[in-house]
Order: sequence, then C-alpha cells, then structure tokens
Amino acid sequence: MRTLPALHSTDADFAAIRRWEGFYVDKTGLFRHLLETDPSPLSNPPLTTRHQFLARPRRFGKTLLVNTLEAWFQGLPPGHHTNPEGDTAQLVGLPAGWTSPPWLWAGLDAEDWHGTHGWHPVIRLDLSRVATPDPAGTRTALQAYLWDVIGEWYDRGLNWPPGVPGAAPPEAPSDLLVALVRALKNTHGRQPVVLVDEYDAPITEHLGTDTDPMPAVNELRRFIRVLKDDEGLLYGAFVTGITRFARRHLFSGANNFVDISDDPRYGALCGFTEEEVNRDLAPYRTALADREPRLDPLAIQTAWREQYSGYRFSEMPSTPRVYNPFTLIRGLEQTLDNEHLRDLAVQGRWPSAWSESGHPGLIARLAADGRRAPPSPGLTDLNRPDPIILMLETGYYTWRGAAGEPAHLDFPNREVAESWTYDILGLGELAPERDGRVFTELHTHLERGDVPGFAARLETCVFGFAHENLQTESNFRVLMQALFRQMAVPTQSEPSNWGGRADHEVRIGDRVYVFEVKYNRPADAALRQIGDRGYGRQHLDTGRTVTAVGLAFRRDLSTGPCVQVAQADLARLLAVDTESVPRERRRPYPPGRGRRLCGGPVGPHPAHKQKTPAPRTPH
Repeated sequence: MRTLPALHSTDADFAAIRRWEGFYVDKTGLFRHLLETDPSPLSNPPLTTRHQFLARPRRFGKTLLVNTLEAWFQGLPPGHHTNPEGDTAQLVGLPAGWTSPPWLWAGLDAEDWHGTHGWHPVIRLDLSRVATPDPAGTRTALQAYLWDVIGEWYDRGLNWPPGVPGAAPPEAPSDLLVALVRALKNTHGRQPVVLVDEYDAPITEHLGTDTDPMPAVNELRRFIRVLKDDEGLLYGAFVTGITRFARRHLFSGANNFVDISDDPRYGALCGFTEEEVNRDLAPYRTALADREPRLDPLAIQTAWREQYSGYRFSEMPSTPRVYNPFTLIRGLEQTLDNEHLRDLAVQGRWPSAWSESGHPGLIARLAADGRRAPPSPGLTDLNRPDPIILMLETGYYTWRGAAGEPAHLDFPNREVAESWTYDILGLGELAPERDGRVFTELHTHLERGDVPGFAARLETCVFGFAHENLQTESNFRVLMQALFRQMAVPTQSEPSNWGGRADHEVRIGDRVYVFEVKYNRPADAALRQIGDRGYGRQHLDTGRTVTAVGLAFRRDLSTGPCVQVAQADLARLLAVDTESVPRERRRPYPPGRGRRLCGGPVGPHPAHKQKTPAPRTPH
C-alpha cells in the first residue's frame, strides 16, 4: 500500500495533495467550460461567465474545488508551506515572491493551458466560519473574519492606508469587502477573483428551528450584493453552498449569478464518475483483493456502486451519475486498514460515512416535527423549508429516470437509505438489525406474494424506531422508500414525483405491488384511493401479477402501535378492460379482504359493500 498515492479522504488542500503526490481525480478538463474566456488580444482575457453559483451536498469536494481555483488564479503566496524553495513557472502578472510551480498541474488536463487567464489575487471566503448560534451576531462575526482576511493580505504587501490597527473597524462587512477589492486592484493592477465557500452556512445553522434567521439573511444579502455591484473591479466570482433555496433570499440583489448546479456539463465537477472510479481506483481494488482473496476487483466495484454511487444533480438523463467521493474514499481507507471490515465487505457490508457528511441533524429536526403545516409555495419560510426539496439539496434524495421516462426522486444508494433508517429515525429495541436480515425477510415475503407476512414483519421492524421521528404520513412514506431501497428492489415514489402515482410502486420478480400509505387512517381507505385514482394502471399490460396494497400505520393509546393492511388484485380493483371500456365508465371492484394486525381481520370498506362491478358496454 506504501507504493500507492495516499487517499487523504479528509484533506481538501489542492497544493498539498499535488505536492506530496496524493490521490487526485483530475477535474481540470471541466475548467475549459467553467473558465471559458471571450476572444481578446489581452494577456488576461475576460471570462465569458463572470459570476457562477454551484450547489452540492456536503463532502462532495466543493472545498477542494474552491482550493483548486484559488491555486489556478494566484498560484502560491510567498513562503507557502508546500513550496518553500520558490520553484515557479511563467505566469503573466505574477508578483515578486509568488510562485506557480509546474508540479501543481503536471499530468493533468490543465498542464498545457494553465495560465490562460494570467495572475489574479484571490479573496477566498469560507462563510462556515461566521455561522453563529445567534443570527444577530452574523454582522460582528463577518466583520472580524473580513478583518482577518485583510490582515493576511496586508502581510503580503497590500497597500491599506493608514495601515492595519489591532481592532476591526466599525465599517459594515459589505463596505470592508468593497475596500479590499479596490485595494487589491490598486496594489497589484489586476482584477481580483472572489471565491465563496459554504455561502449558506450561517442560514442552514437555523433551519428547522424556531430561531429567526432574517438578521443573518439581511447581512449576507448586503455582503453578496457587493459581488454584483463591483463596477468591473472583479475578474470573476464563484460561490458554492449546500442549498439552492437560500440563494433566492441572498441573491435577490445579485441576479447576474449563473446557477450551474443542474447543468449537465458540470454534473461531474464534484464527485467521481463510474469511469473515473474504474480507472483511477483500479490499483486500490487490486490491493484490497490482495489483502482479502475472497474479494474480487470486479465485485468490489459493483458493491461500491450500490453503496456509494447513484447521485445525479439534474432531472436531465444526460447528467452523469457520480459517487460520493468522501464516503467512497473513507470506506476504502478503512477497509484496507481493518481486517474486520474486510470480513464484513465479503458479506456485502461496506463502511458508511454518510452520517459524517449528510446534515443528519438538520434532516432529523424536520423529520421529527409532525406539527408543522405544509410549507408555503416558493419556499418563503426559511424556518419551514419543504422537506422533500431539502432532502434533494442535502443529498438524501437524487434524480432518477432513464431517457424517455419521467424523472423522479429516490435515495441515491444503500448508504444514504441506511442513514435515514438508522441515524435519522433512531434505533430502538426492535429496530432493524444492522446485519440486513430484516430486509431479506421483507423481500422474501413480497417475492412469495405474502402481503400479510410482509406487513407483520414490517410492524415489528418499524415500531422499534424512535416514535418522535415518525409522526406524519410523509414520514412513513419516506421510511417505506428507504426500506425498499435497502431491500434492493426497483421503486418509484409519489413524494418524489409530486403527484400522479401511488406512494410506492415496487417490482419484485414477476410481481408488481402498488402501495398507498396512510397514518392513523384505515387501510381500506388507502386501497380505495388506489382504485379511485387508477394508480398502477400502466403495469397491467406487462404480464406481471399486479397487487394493490393499502398500508395504514396506526398509533393508538388503547391498542398500541400497529400496521393495518388490505390488498386486492389491481385489475379487479380497477375493473379494467382497456379494449372495451371507456375510462370514464370504469369503476372499481370491492377491495379484497384485508388484515388488521392490531385488531383482527377487516373486510371491505362499508362504502363498497353494496357495489357491483360497472357494466361493460361497447364503445
């Protein structure tokens, strides 16, 4: 393993990684679009797009990307720890003492064209540094942070009359940023570049709480507006963060930013593609197979794909699907170093680091609060964001759907679904076993067509969870989606599609199940909804057995928690004869007999008892 580059899963210092020849997946080829310039005879031609915004979940490499762009534009400052000898290459505008060492870009796509933009001083800002428990403290925190950045540039020779005193001045943070931009341009005669990482951290700190985030929002809005009103002083600005909805509040005064978050060209700017993992991690798969002969390199990548891949940051099918780089590399590091983890990998259980990266605290706060009204259209309430959109933006959901199919949302992989099941909902006495036995048993029941058996096993599984995180119908829908994902069965879910289909449509072998989920409402009401709305109709011509299933999760003080289930053959429920019956004349058959696990058997809903099938009349 000593002959392989270090994996450094927690290191985001581009210069250090390159200097010590660590593992690095080359993304500089994507800079050809990202940093495209207009035709110009100048030595530093203007950028085609000067203001850009990118949202990605945590630990997807945004900080490494920002660090790489910093090195791209300004190289290394005097005395940088990775280059004390001062080795440098030619870079137009490079000030005395600064370096742009060739080893930064050697062997990368950028090796032959780095330097196109010339040298530019970079104002790099990490706004996670100014996230405070009290939003009213954002102004003071931002002032102090900006003053530290100004002091750093002052030590590098910035002309800042009348010098830098010991205490921060009383000017607003936005005024300090304007002054710094002007001073850098006057000192070096080059337009600065501003790179902002974690722009939304001071706001996401308070999502899902009762704290009013508006003092932070107002301060950050004035601050970011400077990036628009730069009067041509900036060469470019690049902003990253986790969420996109906060951008609507903060960028209202900076509407010239181009959001590249769902542009397919940048779908792999953060994250590893299948091709990159297959190529760049091949030596590590071989090393792992050498240490554990029961692991085959091809089987390893298949397992990685199910555990760590699956993210697609746009509805468009052309957007590449990528791996979470942190969880993949972290899991690989741990498995290489730990014999016990290699033994678990042989059993199909790979390390999970998603809880270290996926904002579980924020998602748990939203999942646990069953008292909230549905979110307002347009995401106007920062304290009450739409949980589905928030799950998409924080990486718990991702876009799925092949070309020609409607896009839908789902958990990207097993790792994230497990995080939802275990870390968000919390483990209880009867919660699912980490060895995956419960998912095998649930799968077997459905494979055999045993819906009551599936519901009985589901009941012992679900009600072992922390009950405070399961208090709404949507919580149970998402839970079922997570369980199906861990059962490794294809599913599409209504919450991911915003209407138009049943809660879950699951295919196992030659069977299709159309699920509708209710909370503290009868199971036969769920079954009736499937019939009334024609859910799952598209599966009836596939030759598979299609079953409608109504699931009702109930929590009653007198009877205790339970699962109620009702099922029916979907064709009979819909009374479908697509060749002879007009859609408006189709009527549902009575639901099949169901089973109430917490209260004995239950028959058809009273509203259906006297109904007979609608007569079939020719067109």
